[in-house]
Amino acid sequence: MNVVRGIVFGLVLALAVLPYLLMKRNAMPRGGNLASPFCHYQEARLLIDQTYAKSADGGATASQEIFDTILAEIEAAETYLILDFFLWNNWRGKLGSDQALRPLARELFEALKNKRRKNPNLPILVITDPINRFYASGDTELEARWKQAGLSVVFTDLSQLPDSNRVYAPLAQFWGRLLAPLKIGGWVLPLKNPLEASAPRFSLSQWNRLFHFKANHRKVLISGRSDGEARLIVTSFNPADGSARHSNAGLLVTGPIARYAARSEIAIARSSGRNPDNVLGASPEEWDRLLLALESRLPELAFHELAEAGETGVAWRSEGAIGESLLGALDSAGVGDRIDIALFYLSDRNILAGLREAAERGALIRCLLDANKDAFGRKKNGIPNRVVAAELLSDSEAGRISIRWADTRNEQFHSKVLRVRGLQTDLLCLGSANWTRRNLGNLNLEANLLMRECGALGQEWDAYYEALWTNAHSAEASLPYSAQALSGWSLRWKTVLYRFQEWSGLSTF
Repeated sequence: MNVVRGIVFGLVLALAVLPYLLMKRNAMPRGGNLASPFCHYQEARLLIDQTYAKSADGGATASQEIFDTILAEIEAAETYLILDFFLWNNWRGKLGSDQALRPLARELFEALKNKRRKNPNLPILVITDPINRFYASGDTELEARWKQAGLSVVFTDLSQLPDSNRVYAPLAQFWGRLLAPLKIGGWVLPLKNPLEASAPRFSLSQWNRLFHFKANHRKVLISGRSDGEARLIVTSFNPADGSARHSNAGLLVTGPIARYAARSEIAIARSSGRNPDNVLGASPEEWDRLLLALESRLPELAFHELAEAGETGVAWRSEGAIGESLLGALDSAGVGDRIDIALFYLSDRNILAGLREAAERGALIRCLLDANKDAFGRKKNGIPNRVVAAELLSDSEAGRISIRWADTRNEQFHSKVLRVRGLQTDLLCLGSANWTRRNLGNLNLEANLLMRECGALGQEWDAYYEALWTNAHSAEASLPYSAQALSGWSLRWKTVLYRFQEWSGLSTF
């Protein structure tokens, strides 16, 4: 009997361990993990979306410079147009229908529809994440609109990305292959749609894709002009109705870096489009012609377009290259340097170590963070930001790290910005990437711009950040650390949960 038990135990243990031994890690697809050289630019503009409360009456005020600029760039595009946005839908989560939210998804669709009608031969490429079709092909409202407008859309093939969920992904891959002949993936579970309660329920296959927690998280627009360089927008903004009141930051840059970004986007689109199920609105032949037409408009970077060391310039950073640039900036910071951070998610262990070490060398650090308490009308538990804030302050060297919270009211402080300035440093990095393992570790698709010798644009960001930090202009934009601080048992159990989630990938951050 003991022998039988031992054999059974051994088989169970082997079945439990085998998926993790056999798991193969994908490489980042072509077009990902790129670090361009610094390039000259003709124009650079800081773009800000902000929601804040007026101190006098408590009423909310919102500005949406980013989306208005995106609409203007679509209208002005002449030679080609590329859009890559993570969330593009009209979902509201638990936000009430009585809330006056700008219909971003519909406005963006109408802008593209009008553009296609006016310029029927203009190459337009739309890239988005399959979350917007609930991880399954079907007749969603947005898909129907894209088809009606004659737009070519590719849903990113997330199966090509490395797996971030260390616990779930190996099991899903191993057992999914064995159970595939049973065809249980289409079974619908009696659970509400986790993304939008009023939408159809998820099948097992859709739940499986959701639990991988993979994403094309980029937020990029590139518009070609016939009389000059293309224009590039990189931002933290999503054209989703539920995100309409989020605070975001972005850059609009005119110059050769836009061509570099376009090539990255086309490579991602080409890789995903190898599976025809990922392409909407184009046959395989039409799809190839579209990508070739776009590539023909994108000459490679020339030597004279590159900025030399010490010159002002802007560079494209994506995926793991973003994390390397952030760590490089922190590692070089010390006495005389000021580091200002505006961030939705902060959890990456290497980044946290870099912040502490920069403070120990004498850099002064300010972190303006989202308190991670709201998500589309749902309440969150403050992980990870409130946990890592307590960790940073407990380790801060002589008070060189200061933390405040964005004063959000159902919306999110959704920016992802690093600003470093000092005697020898003038740097700004912003875009889609949160500072988490998933966003910086070559797992998600992400896009940032890195600017050095920022000049007037850097000063504009500094003035904006200072206003947020000090609640200038009679606006309640930020709160002291004590307003959302964790302590005691709440901090202890949330610290354990955060560390497990960050390591395992069993989380949405």
